[in-house]
Amino acid sequence: MTTINDNVTLYDNLGLSRTADTQVEESKEDQFMKLLIAQLKNQDPLQPQENGEFLSQLAQFETAAGAAELQESFDEFSSNMQSSSALQASSLVGRSVFAPGGIAQLETGQNVVGQVDLSASTTNLTLEITDAAGQLVKTIPMGTQASGEVDFTWDGTDQDGNSLPSGGYLVQATAVVGSDTIAQEVLVSAKVDSVTIGQGGQGMKLNLAGLGSVDFSSVREIR
Repeated sequence: MTTINDNVTLYDNLGLSRTADTQVEESKEDQFMKLLIAQLKNQDPLQPQENGEFLSQLAQFETAAGAAELQESFDEFSSNMQSSSALQASSLVGRSVFAPGGIAQLETGQNVVGQVDLSASTTNLTLEITDAAGQLVKTIPMGTQASGEVDFTWDGTDQDGNSLPSGGYLVQATAVVGSDTIAQEVLVSAKVDSVTIGQGGQGMKLNLAGLGSVDFSSVREIR
């Protein structure tokens, strides 16, 4: 007959293993209170701690606790904002946006639409379209225009009316203002393939068909 003297022998004889006691990590607040109580217990009775020092330590404790709560609230707010951004971003996929840079992705049988952000009224607004090799393929005179957003459409043909192959083209605009010819900003419609949600404070980026990634903040219009 086996004599069992303690719980360890009991577990061993039954072929069981014991789960180690769970260690509960002390919070910073608990650690602070223990140190504060120890300090009060061990102070010199003939030279007790000044009330001002005691209140100062309590104030530091409240400040630290408040900062921790504030950080926790901010983290929760940031997480909620990121979830909201992801939900909004999902609705952009498949839609078209006006993006800066003047890069147009021509598709067979499709038109290219865009806008010129005209800085001042002009007597002669001109569009020039070049291919990937840098060759000028078409010039589109747009005549007199008032300042502001000027819409344009390119049917994908060259100067002789021939259809051009699909691919990337650069659309540039110049405007005669007084005696000067000034380059103008061109925005071209592009399809949103996907959206990238930034981490660590980085903004949202739109991945456009044939154009790559652009900052969402640079987009002027969503269609």
